[in-house]
Amino acid sequence: MQVSVELGLCEMMSREAINPQIAPKDGNWGFDVSEREAMLPAGTVDNNVKRVYKELPQWEEPVSQTRARYEQIVKDLADDYPTENLLLVTHGEGVGVALSAFLKNATVYEVEYCAYVELKRPIFKKDQSFRVGEFEVLTHTGQTGVSYFLPSPSSKTS
Repeated sequence: MQVSVELGLCEMMSREAINPQIAPKDGNWGFDVSEREAMLPAGTVDNNVKRVYKELPQWEEPVSQTRARYEQIVKDLADDYPTENLLLVTHGEGVGVALSAFLKNATVYEVEYCAYVELKRPIFKKDQSFRVGEFEVLTHTGQTGVSYFLPSPSSKTS
């Protein structure tokens, strides 16, 4: 298995997730991707990967923008590697968005430590190009550490 660091999967860059007292005053988090990659076993890092985000999001990123970022990064990475199985490692909010963005009307109310969401989508190959379908959420509530609810279907009365 090869890995790569994608900055778009980072924590929410806001006081909802990070205590503002520990946030750097100059906005520089001092996160050096090369330094982190050097900690991994030799041959693990995939140097051919093109990062979607070249830098960390700015401090005080609005929650709505963070959620949109998580949804978009899942789509972008899946589109960049349509024939690959991907394991995206992120923080709780990102895991919750991986479910709520692709399961209509789902409301995530708990994401446990080390929780995960499983998604799949159809890939159609024609000549040298790919066409993709919509993501399907395979995770059931509480099954993998993510708890959510769906609105109950409205019943008709006669």
